[in-house]
Amino acid sequence: MQTFELVLFLLAAVLISAVLERVIPRVSLPLIQIALGVAIGMMATDPIQINFDPSFFLVVFIAPLLFRDAKESDKLGLVRHRQAILSLAVGLVVAIMLAVGFSVHVLEPSIPLAAALALGAALGPTDAVAVASLTNTAEPNRKESALLSGEALINDASGVVAFQFAVSAAVTGTFAVASAAADFAFAFVGGILFGIALGWFARWIMKTLDRMGLDSTTFHVMFDVTLPFLIYLLSEIAGVSGILAVVAAGIVISLIEDRTIGPKAAQLSIVSTSVWNVLAFGLNGIVFTLLGMELPLAMQGTWSYAGIDNFTVVGYVVAITAILVVTRFVWVLGLEYFGRDLSSGKRRHRRPGMARSALVTTIGGPKGAVTLSVVLSTPYTTASGVDFPQRDLIIFLASGTILLTLLLANFLLPVLAPKSQKVVEDEDDRIRSEIDIFRRVIERLTEARTEETSAATHMVVQSYNDRIARAQNKWDLETVPEAKLQAEVITHQIGYLEALVDEGKIDDIETFHLVRRLRQIRGTLTSSAAAPDIRHLKKVVRRSRRALHHWLETIRIGRKPNSTALEIKILGIRESIRYLNHLLRSNDDRYPAELITRVCASHRTLLAQAERKRPSITSYARTADKTDAIERLAYNIELEEIQDALEAHRITKATAKHMRDNVYLMMVDLEVLDSD
Repeated sequence: MQTFELVLFLLAAVLISAVLERVIPRVSLPLIQIALGVAIGMMATDPIQINFDPSFFLVVFIAPLLFRDAKESDKLGLVRHRQAILSLAVGLVVAIMLAVGFSVHVLEPSIPLAAALALGAALGPTDAVAVASLTNTAEPNRKESALLSGEALINDASGVVAFQFAVSAAVTGTFAVASAAADFAFAFVGGILFGIALGWFARWIMKTLDRMGLDSTTFHVMFDVTLPFLIYLLSEIAGVSGILAVVAAGIVISLIEDRTIGPKAAQLSIVSTSVWNVLAFGLNGIVFTLLGMELPLAMQGTWSYAGIDNFTVVGYVVAITAILVVTRFVWVLGLEYFGRDLSSGKRRHRRPGMARSALVTTIGGPKGAVTLSVVLSTPYTTASGVDFPQRDLIIFLASGTILLTLLLANFLLPVLAPKSQKVVEDEDDRIRSEIDIFRRVIERLTEARTEETSAATHMVVQSYNDRIARAQNKWDLETVPEAKLQAEVITHQIGYLEALVDEGKIDDIETFHLVRRLRQIRGTLTSSAAAPDIRHLKKVVRRSRRALHHWLETIRIGRKPNSTALEIKILGIRESIRYLNHLLRSNDDRYPAELITRVCASHRTLLAQAERKRPSITSYARTADKTDAIERLAYNIELEEIQDALEAHRITKATAKHMRDNVYLMMVDLEVLDSD
């Protein structure tokens, strides 16, 4: 298959997986991508052979993924649990390497010990990205999450370094323990120091360019994305571990980067985060899809190999997975039992739930992208020119183990650490707090509205209504039915028109026909509002109500009344608008502000249609200019409300930062539009 076609298939599979993840939330994203890869591999007319240079896989996939994980890692968690994390990231990797290596060599002597140790080293690193997709149904506690994320950050590097030494021994056929230990120490320590130096240097370059006014968002993001590749390549040239250098540089850059708050910093943060999210999602998706594509080929080669029975090969995968799980569980349980308390420094006593916590940390560390990328970098030949011993079998064993550990994590982790209802409630509370801030902005804008800025204020308020609607639709929050408010407005309008008839100010016959139609509409709205609330049909019912209401309003305004009936209609609509404004000013707790303003906006549209007035180009331009000023005012109000909500502990610091960044970005967009 041509390279271009392969890239298209991979990108299509990653895009499809993003959709399927929403449709099948109980199945983790890596498993979906593996399944898509298997489907592509089985549908292909010709076998899909992935022939990447070993170093190519490391620099293209591993370096950027580790750099991003290092920048976003929990630095406080790394410091608090540094001993346990180092034990898992280095000691456990070596333990798994030895346990799997010697076991595989004993089970299958055709795999040399060095090659078996390389397989064990590749299976040492865990994949936190795979577990992150399980957060919808699983909830490890804070310590378990810190251990898993910190371990995955560092053990990738130690696993890759150990793999490289084992492969080197398998390729050359020689292995000196003392020399290997010295080389390992040099690569390990040198990689960390080299990465720290490069991280400081990269940050100095960015600060210098910023002071000279030569920095830009585009340059900054491109420089940030390019850094892991440059750091990895420079480290390899220097003879130290490129993986550790990338991790160290990522941590250093995130620690010393500018923390200032403002529109420019927010824009840079949002753009950079978006780019890295897309890049990381794409790289991880491609790796897991490649795993699925390689499975049929690896199975075919291994299945057709007469030297090993097929059931024996499957048994090897199960045995290797069992060795991994048991080794990891014993190691983590030992940390729990013999570890010391951080505050007192004393050894922890045995406590209930210790075994469950150790099992969560064990199952929560499946193998994934790093393991596959590393094992696929296994050379095809040795130094003597012969084929690397049992390369296809090693890839098959690694792929099967990845798949099995992912299945265990997907189905066991939600049982061991189910997501509590409190997390869901906290998420809903966060969204409700954001909506409450938007409502306060609407109320303050409405209070500051004048006759001159009425149209511009209405446009800005409508944009906040749209933001509220998007938040409500995303989380399906319960809202006060619009039909109830519409029915109340119609009742008030009917009473107003009937009072005018009693006073002899309007024609009673025309009013009677209009009131009769209004009562029919009110009956339809109230009957819809009284319908049973079926949870999974709430959105459909709300949309149906709105569609019915708009259809009735179209009938209302579509008929051609005489001039008297039109004047009565205009009087009624104006009174409805006046009544809605009264509700808004009186802070009526029965209806949220955005609902009142939305209904009021629909009545203003009806009024404009009834009066048959069209705004001129000049008036539209004046309104647009005023809208920019109202938008600036709204953004400043929103920042004030965010700060008030933070000080009142209605939102967290993380939520406040996220909301501020969004406001700053909208401010930047507004300034850019003005400059254009």
